[in-house]
Amino acid sequence: MVEAKYFRDYRHSYMILQCRQEEVDRSYQYKILTSDKIKEILKCSLRYVNGRTYFYYDISSRTTLESIYRGRKMSFEQVKDLLGQLYGIYSKLGTYLMEESNLVLLPEYIYYDLSEQKYIGLYYPDYESEVANPYEPLMDYLLEHIDGKDERLADCMYRIYEMSEEAYFSLEDALQMLGGREEKEAAVIRTEVWETKEETIVTPQPEVDLSGLYEYHEKREEPVKKKSPFYTILGAVSLLGIIGAMGIYYYYELSQKEILMLFGCVSLMGFCLVISLGSSLRTGDKGHKKQGGTKIQMDNLPESYLPEEETVSLENVLRKDMDLSMAFPDREYDEPGSEDREVCGNTVFFDSAQMAEHKLYALDRKNKQHIELNRFPYTVGKMAGCVDCVLEDDSISRIHARFEKEGDSIRMTDMNSTNGTFKNGLRMQPQETVEIEPGDEIRFGNLNYCYR
Repeated sequence: MVEAKYFRDYRHSYMILQCRQEEVDRSYQYKILTSDKIKEILKCSLRYVNGRTYFYYDISSRTTLESIYRGRKMSFEQVKDLLGQLYGIYSKLGTYLMEESNLVLLPEYIYYDLSEQKYIGLYYPDYESEVANPYEPLMDYLLEHIDGKDERLADCMYRIYEMSEEAYFSLEDALQMLGGREEKEAAVIRTEVWETKEETIVTPQPEVDLSGLYEYHEKREEPVKKKSPFYTILGAVSLLGIIGAMGIYYYYELSQKEILMLFGCVSLMGFCLVISLGSSLRTGDKGHKKQGGTKIQMDNLPESYLPEEETVSLENVLRKDMDLSMAFPDREYDEPGSEDREVCGNTVFFDSAQMAEHKLYALDRKNKQHIELNRFPYTVGKMAGCVDCVLEDDSISRIHARFEKEGDSIRMTDMNSTNGTFKNGLRMQPQETVEIEPGDEIRFGNLNYCYR
């Protein structure tokens, strides 16, 4: 059983396990474990606190197998890569004469180095498996997370699961079974190629003209002619010209020739003024016709489209009122102002957790990317393909944080982030899980959000 605690200093994140044995400094496996000679297992150091010895495993920039595939499915290549790397870890332990039974095969303690993209095992000298078969927790996890659409992968995993219950089982046997898939796929491809060589006769179908079945009539709106200001300007200029000509004739002495020319100009401007007034009158008549168009159309409608006049007697009206009062015996007529009193008197309580939008709103000016928690579990980070939301910022870890929903509450977990996950200004410990509520301020590295 593994009872882990987590601690973070200014540069590293650690998983802390208690040492139950004495004189660990003189033991061979403890010296190999703390020497960092085996790169395939977590780097470990011994620390003494209050008379007790603790293992400090460095888990900086690493996440667990369970965190990577939570809510995701594993493909054939991913399963094969996992089992292959675990087999390599076993081989390395055997090279240094380390006890293989101390390698923890629990999904929550199989770590993945995001920078080097490889799995790293947890070697715990005091590990005692709760089940007789050490492979059982891992095989159960793989059966739950493999892609069910891949029938060959499912068939191989069920066979591996049955083999793992035998005493002589090793991961090498599982790799041999998964390696046989390539030959099966090649045989299937050859069979499919041979079948495609057969001729296929396609019976021509008579063409059916469907152009008349679907007709679309677009209703075109007639362009509305705007009233041109030309006639208005012409009338104004003509009127001013006539007034000016009358002033010239009144104040100046003109010859006979000049009087005739002035009379001709006045006649021309008078003609233009008449044309302008006539155009204005015609425009006004058209406007009146448009306003009365609805009434004309109603008058021209056939009688079948017009509502019939119905004569209702006073007795029928009273009878309907009586039926309504019988249908609603408890309802009374409201007095004036009673509706206002009823609205102001009742207050309905809404739970803020149920009314939450499950959305993180960015608070920084440069960051305009809001995070919508539309499914759970939901992970954020900058490693595309392994997270649900990619945050492109230097302060964000590859897999920074995870959100999960339990009932109506939303929980946030820090995934060993380098620059930390903060809730309302308080930094969370690695793998720490807290409940968030609407109005909380969440910070990932340098990015600030408000949960609503």
